[in-house]
Order: sequence, then structure tokens, then C-alpha cells
Amino acid sequence: MAIMQNKQSNLKYISQSLHASYRQFMDDFTAEVQVVAPLLPQMPAFQIDLFLNQAQANHYTVTLQMQPSLTESHPYNITGFLKLLPSGQLTLVNRYQHVTHLIDQNHIRYIKRV
Repeated sequence: MAIMQNKQSNLKYISQSLHASYRQFMDDFTAEVQVVAPLLPQMPAFQIDLFLNQAQANHYTVTLQMQPSLTESHPYNITGFLKLLPSGQLTLVNRYQHVTHLIDQNHIRYIKRV
């Protein structure tokens, strides 16, 4: 009888250990990777205006580096093409990710053509 209890306690220990290892693996696997975009220089406002107008007129795909907002702690990059809504709101549309960003021109740090 003692051998049976010993085997059960060993099996319970192995099961708990395996469960803990699996949980750790899944936590590492599903944890969000925090990638900090390299900091690009702040472009002058007139240059941002000029590049935004060219990108809209020629339907260029661009990457914008945005200043940190309330939800971000670092500047971040977004990529897509610019579209002006009838209301006058500037948007950046990324069709591959099915995401549309509302753009505040004052928060743009850098713009480049992709």
C-alpha cells in the first residue's frame, strides 16, 4: 500500500511540475513583445505638411513616427496610405492589418515613403 501512495505522490508531483512548466511556456509564448522604434529626428512642421500633401496626391505608402500619446510611452511607427475623410480628418489606412489610424498632424514626428 505504501508503494502505491508513493507512486501516486510522485505522479502528482510530476503532474504539477509539468503543469507549471506548460503555464510558463504559454506565458512566454503569448507575452506581447515590446519593440521600441528607433528614435527619428523631429521634422519641421513645413516639411511634414509638404510630405503629407505629396503622399496624399501620389497615393504613396508612408511610415509615420508618432509622438507618444496617452497610451504609449515611446514614439511608435505606423505604416499605410493617407486618406482625408470628408470631415477633414486625416487617416492612415493599413489594408494588410485592417487598421485605420486617426492622425493628429501635430503628433507626427517623422514621415518617410516606404
